[in-house]
Amino acid sequence: MKIPSPKYTVTRDEDHIYTIEYKGKKTIVPGTTGMLEIVGSKDKTNRLMGWAKKNCLLKVAEHIRTFMANPVTIDESWIEAVRKSAWKRDRDMLKAAGDIGTAVHLCIDKSINGEDPETNEKTKPGFDNFMLWLKMSGIKLIKGDTYVGSLENGFGGALDAIGEKDGKLILLDWKTSNYLNDTYSLQSAGYAVAFEETYGLKIDRAFVCRFGKEVPGDNEVREVQLLNAWTAFDRALALSLAITAPLWIKETVTADIPV
Repeated sequence: MKIPSPKYTVTRDEDHIYTIEYKGKKTIVPGTTGMLEIVGSKDKTNRLMGWAKKNCLLKVAEHIRTFMANPVTIDESWIEAVRKSAWKRDRDMLKAAGDIGTAVHLCIDKSINGEDPETNEKTKPGFDNFMLWLKMSGIKLIKGDTYVGSLENGFGGALDAIGEKDGKLILLDWKTSNYLNDTYSLQSAGYAVAFEETYGLKIDRAFVCRFGKEVPGDNEVREVQLLNAWTAFDRALALSLAITAPLWIKETVTADIPV
């Protein structure tokens, strides 16, 4: 199946704000990922909190072991140094994991475009897991990273890939996180609607595919219930846009309160 030329020209800036250009007019819209931050995921929050606490304590333990091997005077400056180091450990680890995930995404996209993915020791496990899944899936990948937009609904996004199998058009979203959460299904549904509006082709199925970055064969693939996920996405979009409007009449001081 050949993908036609897009109806819109969609671009994204460094803040992940999208611009949809159509017939000479440019419209600035929010991105799906940032917009979905309004959707709270209790499971995701609990996982991240537990993970952050664990890694904070591991960093403290690391400092204690260093102290046991090379005793120093424990004073306020030492305690403060340990506190700061432990406080930023989870953020440092998240950034490192995010950098690897981004690199794996780039390797996958290069592969789709017929280029050498140029993997290294950090990206090879994730890329190999992708290749293993691809071989087993029977899906033919026909398009990689693609910006899409919806003027009708007012948002933009960057989908990871479009594939084809048994005459069906399939939207694919790559993840390298440790687990999948429900907001990923909403994200994919948004991409599907924006793709259909941008390219004029209907998405038949959508899958979110997680490729582990360390363990061979650590793959997880889930199919999106597009109708339900779009309903949830649409409501989240409406809320995210609604709260950008003024929500207070004016600044109120005690003297203004009627008695």
